Amino acid sequence: MHHTCFEYKNVKSTTNHYNTMNVNQTKSAIPLNFTEKGNGTLSSVSGSQRLSFENIRSFRQHFEQGTIPMRFALGDNQHQTLIVAMYEGTEKLLNQDVSEFAVLEYLEGLKLTAKELRQQGISGEQFRTSLLEHSASTVRDLVSSS
Repeated sequence: MHHTCFEYKNVKSTTNHYNTMNVNQTKSAIPLNFTEKGNGTLSSVSGSQRLSFENIRSFRQHFEQGTIPMRFALGDNQHQTLIVAMYEGTEKLLNQDVSEFAVLEYLEGLKLTAKELRQQGISGEQFRTSLLEHSASTVRDLVSSS
């Protein structure tokens, strides 16, 4: 009996190690173009650089991949609206002096807003209008604060 408990502890430990590895693998899959400097700080696009089409394309691809699991919860129409809002927003960010971190915050906020709207039972045209207005407003704020 004591031996069985020991085996269970080993399995549990292995499972925890496996979960930790998955979390780390997921974190490394995030498409950031940050570079680590010698002083240990992270730098992204500086104020003198603008978001290029390559930056935007990378954000778009990873956003689309990241929203695939949300498709069932949102529904096809709402998911499509989320993608449209992202494309419209990132189009306005092209060649703007906005940090990559700010773009990531915008995209994560867009997903969160879509989830919240669905949790409130909002769908159809009201969902579309609300999400597109939220996206446009956030992008305007990003561009004006850069």
